[in-house]
Amino acid sequence: MTLRHTLLALPLVLLAACGPAKKDETQPAPGATPAAETGAKAPVRVAIAPYAGGPLKVGNDGVGPINSSVAFDLATLKVLFPKAKVEQAFMHFGEGPAQPIITVEQDNTPLAEIGKNDEAEIAYVRVDAGDARGPKDEQLLAKWAGLGFTVDQCRAGEGREINQTICVRPEAPNVSYVFGVPGYTGKAVPPEATLKAKGQLNAFIWRPAEGAVVGAG
Repeated sequence: MTLRHTLLALPLVLLAACGPAKKDETQPAPGATPAAETGAKAPVRVAIAPYAGGPLKVGNDGVGPINSSVAFDLATLKVLFPKAKVEQAFMHFGEGPAQPIITVEQDNTPLAEIGKNDEAEIAYVRVDAGDARGPKDEQLLAKWAGLGFTVDQCRAGEGREINQTICVRPEAPNVSYVFGVPGYTGKAVPPEATLKAKGQLNAFIWRPAEGAVVGAG
């Protein structure tokens, strides 16, 4: 067993419910009483596919190896991104207190910023750099005009996304597309003509279903 496999194997005990996985039910040993007859549950091993490199997929179910069952936990995320620099940090925006986040960086490129909710679970994963791909294989810096959105699928950004436009596809309600429009400072969604002329995709933000914001709002 290599060192990399050893490092991955140890935390998998903690990650039994996390990440894209497949179940492998262990068969009873010859002569053993089947678990169904004893009332005991057969042990289950769960395989997790860590992110090794290449395009980071942002979909309705999650970002790369992160999905809604993954904990906001530094050790867990280090296992899921074994080649990356995964660190705890704080984000300060507005008048409130600084909020804890976890950042993921690989090959000197930021991959993701992960935020926490009040229940100490993942609240969001923000991807605004690198080779990220959206639900329809969209890439950062793409033009609004080329992504097939309509104005009624968008809303004005608030807080950290003020002066930006947030759009959501009906088939991927957990993913927000954050568009910037250079020079625009209005509080409403820019006119369609302005979005078509200047709108540019600056970030993807994935939230678990209970935290997603759908539609124009």
